[in-house]
Amino acid sequence: MWSAVLLFGIIAAQDPVRIGIMALLISRPRPLSNLLAYWAGLMATGFGAALAALFLLHDFLVPVVRLVHSIAAHPAVPPIQIVLGVLAISAAATLALPRSVRQTAYALMPAGDPAPQTAEAESSKGFSRLTLPRLSWTAVLEGKSLGMPFVAGLCTSTQLLEFWGAMLVILASGAAVGTQVAAALVFTLVAYTITEIPLVAYLVTPARTQAVVMGIHGWLCSRRRTIFAVLIGAFGAMILAKGLCDL
Repeated sequence: MWSAVLLFGIIAAQDPVRIGIMALLISRPRPLSNLLAYWAGLMATGFGAALAALFLLHDFLVPVVRLVHSIAAHPAVPPIQIVLGVLAISAAATLALPRSVRQTAYALMPAGDPAPQTAEAESSKGFSRLTLPRLSWTAVLEGKSLGMPFVAGLCTSTQLLEFWGAMLVILASGAAVGTQVAAALVFTLVAYTITEIPLVAYLVTPARTQAVVMGIHGWLCSRRRTIFAVLIGAFGAMILAKGLCDL
């Protein structure tokens, strides 16, 4: 159970939305207060939803867990896992390779008249500036109140796939209630590690933490496709290994 919970938590921690919001909060006045408010919002929704899933939805999730157990014991599952693992690894390789291919294809395209494209781009940018600024997280979090970071935490706390995967694993373990609550808390804390590390680091070195977080945000945005490919490849390798072991 613990290894699966940690794995789901680590996957859930790779959230570019949280990283972007953190970078914004650290760059604002009173960054420590804003980070605390944002983390409190994350924990309120994330851990609260975990407790609700374990206790309020227990009667609904237990039959689902039993069904999953019966399906997992079927002899056709290992070959399916092997096929899925190979497909996931192939998809990861496909995602990782085409970047240079697209750049080459773009370089071979005949050059056209840039003027209409430039004018259209400028028009599009002007339209975006006129109509869309209030829809961005930056605009939402520009207020002085700490309620805005807290609300942002409430709205960005749970990633459904990783969350429900962790909850099903915890329920399927059949562990004591206290152990299940501890596992849910561990999942929640690990999922928000990307927020908690800067929060602690800012207490020690504020200026360096701000520079590092902004750098990480830019690095992840420029390599989002590669990171996604690595995650899919790791998932495929894990499924493939499990299928081979269960044959």
